[in-house]
Amino acid sequence: MFYLSKLLGHSVRDAEGKLAGTLQDVVVNTRQKYPRVTTLVIKRGNRRLAAPWDTVVSLEESGVLLRVNAGTLAEHTAQGNELLLSGQVLDRQIVDTDGRKMIRVNDIQLARSGPSLRAVAVDVSSGAILRRIGLSRVTPRLTKNPKPRLIDWSAVDLQASDSEAVRLTVPRRDLSLLHPADIAEIAHELTPEERAAVFEALEDEVAADTLEEMHPAYQASLLSQLPDEKAADLLGDVSPDDAADLLADLPKRRAGRLLSLMDHDKATEIRELLSYPENSAGGIMTTEYATVPPEVTAAEAIELLRDQEPEVETVYYIYVTDKRERLLGVISLRDLLTVPGGRRVRDFMSSEPISVGLEAGEEEVTQMIAKYNLLALPVVDATGVVHGIVTIDDAIDLVLPLAWKKRLPRIFR
Repeated sequence: MFYLSKLLGHSVRDAEGKLAGTLQDVVVNTRQKYPRVTTLVIKRGNRRLAAPWDTVVSLEESGVLLRVNAGTLAEHTAQGNELLLSGQVLDRQIVDTDGRKMIRVNDIQLARSGPSLRAVAVDVSSGAILRRIGLSRVTPRLTKNPKPRLIDWSAVDLQASDSEAVRLTVPRRDLSLLHPADIAEIAHELTPEERAAVFEALEDEVAADTLEEMHPAYQASLLSQLPDEKAADLLGDVSPDDAADLLADLPKRRAGRLLSLMDHDKATEIRELLSYPENSAGGIMTTEYATVPPEVTAAEAIELLRDQEPEVETVYYIYVTDKRERLLGVISLRDLLTVPGGRRVRDFMSSEPISVGLEAGEEEVTQMIAKYNLLALPVVDATGVVHGIVTIDDAIDLVLPLAWKKRLPRIFR
């Protein structure tokens, strides 16, 4: 077993025993599960020479011996499917998809496999940093846990990035396996450029769910790093109330530009939300809710709900409205599923639904939700027309700090 840090910087001697230079990097082929070392990069003055693995007689922590003369070595050039362990992996932040967290590669473990040498794990321990600066002997005195914290190479599936600014490259298929809340926590630990790179790699729906899980302080920063088209597409996939909150935190010119790029109907909904005071029921509500007319049967209402479900915030409550969208009543999903299928909605709906006006303040909204144990509260205008609903998670946002909110079960978030 070797650690990369114990090899870098040591002397490399050629077939005549002459100093060929110092070991600057180790190149591996990424096609294998545990990448095989293909080339050693040797620094000789201002040159970077490539020594193919078949020219290496021995590689030890004390140095490297080649079977060829240094004069025969060519300049190193990047090849496809190759990765520089020092230049592209060491000190890089990557995702441990098994542990669902962001890790920093402090060292890399290599192991012999027959005539080959392979990368088998990354060391994320603090002791690895001390090892790299030559303090491995005092590691037990300087850290509580001097043992390496090794993560199997196959669990950190990474690939090379051509961008020096963006140090994180995570395969889309791996990130999509994580819950959006886990991806959000990972994104919080990245630089703005890295955060944008992650979102560029995500599927649209996963990216939208992840954005909604992020701390508000990071959401606007993320949007500022994305191109207008990508930012507009992302906002188009989040709920209208969250999109309105995000746009309200952006400069007016950028917000207007993003709205102009969005779907017309979605942009209209968001503009309506932005027209209300930020702390009013109108400013808090979402415009995505389920409705049915009073004359349909329970069975017909279920079919209507199936059609609406992908576009609504919650299906716990279904609001009964007339042709002018005036609120007539409310039914619960439980009622809808338990009554006979031929029964008309008007016969079992609650005809006195609790609601608030568009201008109601935060305190009134939260008090109403708490007093009547509601999961959602409809918001109506002076004529009784429904404009949206305030869900319980929106109410929790108003009264609980983010740190406390994260302790709640996901059903309330």
